[in-house]
Amino acid sequence: MHHIDFSRTTLAGSLSVALLGLALTVLPATAGAASPGVIAISADQQTALGVRLAPVQAATAAQIDLPARVTVPLSQQAVVAAPAAGLITRLLANPGDAVTSSQPLAELSSPQIAQLQRERSEAQSRLDLAWRQLQRDTALVNEGIVPSARLDTARAQHREAQTMLAERDLALKLAAGGAGLNGVAVLRAPIAGTITEASALPGQRVDMAVTLFRIARQGQLGLDIDASPQQAAALQVGAAVDVPESQARGVVQTKSAALNAGQSVLLRVRVTQPGGLQAGGVVQARLSLPARAGVWRVPPAAVTQINGRDAVLVMAKDGFRIVPVTVVGRLNDAVMVSGALKAGDKVAAASVVAIKAAAGEVAP
Repeated sequence: MHHIDFSRTTLAGSLSVALLGLALTVLPATAGAASPGVIAISADQQTALGVRLAPVQAATAAQIDLPARVTVPLSQQAVVAAPAAGLITRLLANPGDAVTSSQPLAELSSPQIAQLQRERSEAQSRLDLAWRQLQRDTALVNEGIVPSARLDTARAQHREAQTMLAERDLALKLAAGGAGLNGVAVLRAPIAGTITEASALPGQRVDMAVTLFRIARQGQLGLDIDASPQQAAALQVGAAVDVPESQARGVVQTKSAALNAGQSVLLRVRVTQPGGLQAGGVVQARLSLPARAGVWRVPPAAVTQINGRDAVLVMAKDGFRIVPVTVVGRLNDAVMVSGALKAGDKVAAASVVAIKAAAGEVAP
């Protein structure tokens, strides 16, 4: 007959596992629903589960901090593009420079510019010839040497030559070329402001319509803020915005109706007090949420799902009362909800899943 010897360590481990299983079995049995919508759980069980309570607060004016990009409104910007394909021969301004309207920014050498200049020169020559012909025919008609019909033809040719020259002048002006036959276009600033972007480099070949400079007019600034859909829902157009680090202020001007590529809502803020803001900077913006009747602040961990909808667990005499809520908005450190709550209520803000498990609920 074989003798089987169990060590004390093995017996102790087996006994511990059995006792733990018994404790887990007993807890749900004693933490049931004392009445509909109530999870019965004793003070000792709350302590064992690590339950922490937090007060329900009325949602008075709240604040939320979000990163923001300092921008210049599109209406205050202008771009300078290459009027033709060519080579950048000189760079006359740099990023960050303050420029005046019509100030030269760069020179571009291009065969297309040379062709426009040649066509303009030819149109000028035809106009000069037509003008001399018109003068001769006018004199001949006045002397009765040629019929008046010849003068009508000369006048028509002169008008046609004038129109052709006007077209060539316009084409050359749009291409920023001068009247001389040098194939050079001088790119100029269309507005006074600061150069915020410059992609042109000396010796660089560029294609037609490529943006070389971006200029922002000094004055009005804005903020672009990416907010989550829940945060945006709690914000209204006209909400106050502060940038404490720059002593700047503004108001929410528009709120995008569609999500962007990052699945966030774009908020555009009009800056009313620029303070120390600089275009292109990234700052921390503080947005103010207005007070709303019937809306309460609870910790984020207090909101859970029971029977497929949002709810909080409110401390009651014999346990926790299940109160369905509707999430109105989410802040950095709180959730704004509406529901059958009142000031002074205390909600479970930790171990909520454990409470639900003790009552036989399935964690979300």
